[in-house]
Amino acid sequence: SAPRRDRSHFGSSLRASRPCGDFVHTMLARAHQMRLPWRSCRCLCTSAPRRGTDTDDLVMGARAAQRTNKMVDRLSNMYVGKNHGFDRKYAKSYERVFGAVEKEVAADVEQDVLFGRGPLGMEIEWSMPPVVTAVVEGGAAHKAGVRADSVITHINGVDASLPMPDLELDELMQWRPLRLQLIARTAYSKEIQGERAELKPADAVRRHGVAKVAVALRPATCAALLEFVLAERSRCAAEVEAEPALGADRFSEVQTPRAGQDQPITRWDMRLPLAPVVHDALRELLAGGDGTLGSTFELLTGGSGAELWELGVVVSEPGAAGQPVHFDAPARCLFSAFVALQDVAPEMGPTMFLPGTHTQVAHRRFEAHRAAFVQEAPATVARLSAGDAVVYDSRVLHCGGENISTSQRILMYITFRCGDVDAQALGIHQHSIRGALAGRHRLGE
Repeated sequence: SAPRRDRSHFGSSLRASRPCGDFVHTMLARAHQMRLPWRSCRCLCTSAPRRGTDTDDLVMGARAAQRTNKMVDRLSNMYVGKNHGFDRKYAKSYERVFGAVEKEVAADVEQDVLFGRGPLGMEIEWSMPPVVTAVVEGGAAHKAGVRADSVITHINGVDASLPMPDLELDELMQWRPLRLQLIARTAYSKEIQGERAELKPADAVRRHGVAKVAVALRPATCAALLEFVLAERSRCAAEVEAEPALGADRFSEVQTPRAGQDQPITRWDMRLPLAPVVHDALRELLAGGDGTLGSTFELLTGGSGAELWELGVVVSEPGAAGQPVHFDAPARCLFSAFVALQDVAPEMGPTMFLPGTHTQVAHRRFEAHRAAFVQEAPATVARLSAGDAVVYDSRVLHCGGENISTSQRILMYITFRCGDVDAQALGIHQHSIRGALAGRHRLGE
């Protein structure tokens, strides 16, 4: 029982140091229960009237700071530290404060996601196969659990790892409902090839409709074949003049043979005989390993049993007019190659291709608005050196350019037919090959 004066003084001191009020009240209650002398309680619980300068006050402040820091550390570990997830109490506390934790999809688990109407809410790198590079928070992909860096393996059941024309891919992605099958990139076993990766010629033809094969013929072979072609054209022209019925077996129809109605013929399409020099050139073109013209044809046509469908040369004389843009086949059945027998300069009117137009989608748009489609579609020109070849799907849109030079442009061409497709049933009746060779030779030969 301390004097009332001391109690009043203690009360004023307590009010001055309010942040420790609760702690002091607790200590007073315990001191009262233990019947401690008031002076002891005062020394234990509070300071002298001039607080903050005594050594005891500084020690007490340091201890209080240590206790506070330990408590903060304990709370931090409880809510966001390493212990989260191992203790049910901690997990519930975390969810109560920060919300429920989203369950992550296992990296090696395939996802099958069905999208309805509206945007997908993700960014895609159109490689082979496509890769999800970013997912928009709150979008359809995010809600479906799609993660960035996932590989799209199938689009509506179509294998996305195979080359696919851009227009066909664009139309496929517009379908709704849209079903995507995905897997984490790290778990994808195949090699990811980016857009800038160098494609094999067969893959490039599947995706773009056209590809270049460099140095398909040796310069010496090109020179020998060119000399033969010029002599053969003169010989065939003389034969047709003497016996016009031979014209159908020696020459084929060609688009824009004349620059004008009353102009001489400046564009020729001549069928080649299987003379020794031609036979040697074919063996050189089609033999060899991976990446050569022969292996490219084999991959595109489905095997070595593909039929030799066309064999000839196209000759563009100086002054030849440019051709209209066209395709040679309405459906997948023929694959062709042009082989330059001399260097093709820009003034000689090299063949122009519209990559990615070897699809029904492109053909429908082309037939509906030809001029607008050709103007908007990207184009590439086949500038070739002697011996280079350009192989293409006969469905791709292309045309021969205007020859404003003083030199002839002579290209050998060779076409193979897929064994499982009847070209004539598709309306392709012109067979640019001599009758003696038609139906007799296969790619494997």
